[in-house]
Amino acid sequence: MTRLRSSIVTRCSLVVSPVDVWTRKLPVSSSLSVTLQDIHKKPIRKSDGTYLFLDLPAGSYVLEVTSPSFIPYRETVDTAKLEFLNPVVTVPLLPGPGYPFPAAATAISFLLYDEAGIPLTGAGVAAYADEESASRGRISQDKLEPGDSIASVGLLQGQTVAGESLLLRGQGKEELVCVAEVLPGGVLRFDRPVKESYRRGALLLPAVRTRSAQNGSVLLPFRGTLPPSFAVNAVVTSGSTRLTAKLTAQSGKVASAPSLTLQRENEGKK
Repeated sequence: MTRLRSSIVTRCSLVVSPVDVWTRKLPVSSSLSVTLQDIHKKPIRKSDGTYLFLDLPAGSYVLEVTSPSFIPYRETVDTAKLEFLNPVVTVPLLPGPGYPFPAAATAISFLLYDEAGIPLTGAGVAAYADEESASRGRISQDKLEPGDSIASVGLLQGQTVAGESLLLRGQGKEELVCVAEVLPGGVLRFDRPVKESYRRGALLLPAVRTRSAQNGSVLLPFRGTLPPSFAVNAVVTSGSTRLTAKLTAQSGKVASAPSLTLQRENEGKK
């Protein structure tokens, strides 16, 4: 009589890799909740800090990562577009109101209100250092053309991780870019192609893209070898309303800036 044997084969469909964009380290796992909307099965947490979802049908899923220390993260992930043997999604986590500041941290904090004086939640905030002395590096290839997403960077300062934002500036043009992958030899792959053309020597300045927390607080962290004091340009958007502000950061300090109010008359202004 022949004994029949059955085996169950599991497949890793999605690997979530959370990264604290300020420290460039894995956050404390006990403070994180990693879920897929409408998927009730919990992920498997590995010792390296990643979270594995097994045997998901190919398709789009809403990934949510929450923690008392970070701004909630939410993104739609299409598993069919991930690498079959390495389906990794890096989740850049941005500091929130409960974040424990690292020693000698450099940041700017402020409160954001709407025109009725109510704390503004979920407003988009983009900010960047506006001084060459704060640059993280320079483009080292002869040309970076529109449509390119891979750039060689000379003397890249400090550790850079996927999910980090930078301002690319040169020849009178500038745009925010987000690092998708750090490759060997000082090469960065951006999450989308650049829109403008740049030549050798174009600057990469520290930048951050975040959202206001539930209480309207905004925290803008900056890393690198920074000057004692440097100018920061910030842009706040909520719906079709936009507000720009010029702030000042101090190296090694979490500086409190005056609160900002987003008013309808600011709509369309730069």
